[in-house]
Amino acid sequence: MAVAATSNPKSKVVLAKPMVQSPSSGLPPSPSQLPSQSEWDKALSLPMVDRNGEIHSFGSLIQTDHEIDTVLVIFVRHFFCGLCKNYIESLSPLITPETLKLQRTRLIIIGCGGYSMIKPYAEELRTPFPIYTDHSRAIFKALGMGRTLQGPAKKPAYVKTTVVEMGLKAFKHVMKSAMHGGALWEAGDMSQVGGEWFIRNGKLEWGHRMPDTAGHMSAEEIWDVVKFRSEEQGGTQIREGIVRAGTMEKHGAFEPSRIEDTKRCGCS
Repeated sequence: MAVAATSNPKSKVVLAKPMVQSPSSGLPPSPSQLPSQSEWDKALSLPMVDRNGEIHSFGSLIQTDHEIDTVLVIFVRHFFCGLCKNYIESLSPLITPETLKLQRTRLIIIGCGGYSMIKPYAEELRTPFPIYTDHSRAIFKALGMGRTLQGPAKKPAYVKTTVVEMGLKAFKHVMKSAMHGGALWEAGDMSQVGGEWFIRNGKLEWGHRMPDTAGHMSAEEIWDVVKFRSEEQGGTQIREGIVRAGTMEKHGAFEPSRIEDTKRCGCS
């Protein structure tokens, strides 16, 4: 069952119980419990909007082809959030369209503001990844991503700017957005948090919900999942990557005792 949005925006989002994926999924244990099939089916039909105001179903955005079989979707907070901007900037040079393509993976970003905010957001970050948005936040709710204004207990490594610097950048973004017809309230719900989700061949196989306003998985942790791919060779699954138990445990992926369990069941 997905996590319901909290009614108190200042309360900390509680992650659902971890769900260990089957060995055949080719991915490490999911830090957050995945939505039910009915919830996932609903999410696929929800409308997303691109920078030009054109509508696409979420399902159409995660379609795969002969070159790509996995889609990484990163959900960010409101478009003025300096923490999420720091996060997107931290993805390169480790995670780029080129490095992802070698892993048969591509990445899209989804926000929760008005579509007029996408262009200035992309220009400021100079990100090569496509950005979409769902101002209604229906996709956030469908995947169980909650609302909170709770900050992190410890500043994550990807946060490189000070509060003052974030404020100045946010002000510049407001001015630039106004030039594109955007308004302050179109940045998105200030208390909405996001997460990271891996979809393989249309099937949701791994997910992480942000527990606070700076709770994204780091670029290194995301890369571990990207690299944690399997291929059949003589009936034996060969993993290319390694899940670092310490960092994954921090995000609630599994307890140390569960590492041995996954070895016994063939998950690692």
